[in-house]
Amino acid sequence: MDFKISNLEESLKSIDNLLTKANKILDKYPSLGRPDQYDIPEMQTEYYLESAFIQTLVLLDRLNLSRTYDKFGEFFSKAKNEGLLKTKYGVDESYLVWSSKIYTYLIAIGNSYNINPFSRRISGDVISILRSTLYSITDKNIFSSSPSNENQVHERIEAVLKCVFPDLKHKPAITKSIKNFIPDTGLPSVRTLIEYKFVTSKDDAKRISEEVLADTRGYFSRDWENFIYIIYETSRIKQEVEWDNMLRECGVPENTKIIVLSGESTD
Repeated sequence: MDFKISNLEESLKSIDNLLTKANKILDKYPSLGRPDQYDIPEMQTEYYLESAFIQTLVLLDRLNLSRTYDKFGEFFSKAKNEGLLKTKYGVDESYLVWSSKIYTYLIAIGNSYNINPFSRRISGDVISILRSTLYSITDKNIFSSSPSNENQVHERIEAVLKCVFPDLKHKPAITKSIKNFIPDTGLPSVRTLIEYKFVTSKDDAKRISEEVLADTRGYFSRDWENFIYIIYETSRIKQEVEWDNMLRECGVPENTKIIVLSGESTD
């Protein structure tokens, strides 16, 4: 293959940029695709999506992936027939169906060559989904009570994630073990590991702070790039901004994120 890895990464970033622009328009105009709504934004979004499709086809051709090229071409035809602006409603907001599908190809291509330019920072979509799980995991119409331990938080959140990430791995094996870091959930498509923590006191928060800092200094993997700690607190113990400041002050890179879900005690 005469196509250099650096060129491949730039091509993936270029397509990612087009999809990002399309998704930003949807964020601004949530009624995108409805009759007589936002004609100009619709045209812009269609342009970005069509360009992303075409650039991906060109990339597959450059990589000599003929079977994938043919399959993606059929996928492009289907998208045009069903409408490039096709949307579905996700966990808490609508999303562009074809943008999501294109990313599955881009991530697969990147993973094949051990590169992934999409996860330098943790995906905002993943963070948004994880934050929105709080409503579901504490819903008394579904569960008799709020989570009472770490395992319940894990099981309930993972049940939501499986609907969005069919490639989810429960307790994924990692190539390099760490004393405290035993990932509970793996999302291969976004190269993200998640661990859940149950906090009921300031002592718990202090202990977990020490564990997280120890983990982030000792783990590196070519398979996983992002690390998320879900802190489920049963009362208001430590704000998320405090956790985030702790990470940055200690030199932890942006690929590690702590998300606080302020639930409630079962007592």
